[in-house]
Amino acid sequence: MKRMIAAGLLALAACAQMPTPEPVADAAPACTVSAADQAWIDRALAAWQLSPHEMTGIGDVAGFEAVFFDAVCTLTSADAFSSRRESDAVWRAQPHDGMVALPDGDTMPAGITSFTSGTGEHTFFVMSTPSVWRGGGVEGGPLGLETLMVAVLLHEGSHVAQARTYGERIGALAERENLSDEFSDDTMQAVFENDPDFAASIARETELFFAATAAPGPDAARALAEQARQMMKARAAKYFTGDDAYWTEAEDLWLTLEGSGQWAGYAWLVDPGGAAVGEDVAMPGFGQRSRWWSQKEGLALVLALDKLSPGGWKAHVYGDGTLTLLDLLDAVLAAG
Repeated sequence: MKRMIAAGLLALAACAQMPTPEPVADAAPACTVSAADQAWIDRALAAWQLSPHEMTGIGDVAGFEAVFFDAVCTLTSADAFSSRRESDAVWRAQPHDGMVALPDGDTMPAGITSFTSGTGEHTFFVMSTPSVWRGGGVEGGPLGLETLMVAVLLHEGSHVAQARTYGERIGALAERENLSDEFSDDTMQAVFENDPDFAASIARETELFFAATAAPGPDAARALAEQARQMMKARAAKYFTGDDAYWTEAEDLWLTLEGSGQWAGYAWLVDPGGAAVGEDVAMPGFGQRSRWWSQKEGLALVLALDKLSPGGWKAHVYGDGTLTLLDLLDAVLAAG
């Protein structure tokens, strides 16, 4: 989620309902993607129909534009994510010359990417197709590339529901602290990863949250989650002081966004109605595949919270946004 800071590259404003273009009867498309890429797009959109209603609880979201592209062709739809059936979506196809036009008027190279963005009245999702990822050397591991990419799409798509909650809070924080447009979910890692004590604490916290998820009972899970949380507080007390004090809020918000995004993809992978992949494949293939702290510890935090309060966090994290993951965990731990 690299484009989610208000008034900056990561800005996400209020979701505007995009007009649905009228289909042109018998009009030949200006270009087409391969049959394999089109099959993946259809599968990914079918997964999107399942995820918001059956897993995350996001439900219907305001319309936002979808942009998919391969090496030569861009497919754009204003209703691909809001249509109840992927076959109902209306698409526009336009060739590109290596630079893909985005709905906000910007352009980007036609490379490996997946992100949700919004500036002003434009809210949109962009992703390159499997042929581009495969051509760029991305391997799908035990999941296979196409399945991995569906999980990635669900991660990024889930952020649309969080635009006016955590997204706006991140934007306000960035403006208040005069942070760079490059400030993102990975900035903390870039700043602190060379500090061995900081990095070791992150690794141990993550390990403890995952252990809480696998604990045999609620008491053991609570003890492990409490240990991880105390380590987080000690790390913040040591490092997040003075000019770095804003990291306490920033880390919480990024863990909430990235953790919930990872959970959206992971939940589809293991769901019998989704990819129906075993946890022994989904966890190393997606859950712990990322090298980014915000994604790995974020997912571990979500899973530990869900162990202690099954499903109780979703109405906030994918809904009203009044509480973060750490707010919710602290409340569960305080309740004993």
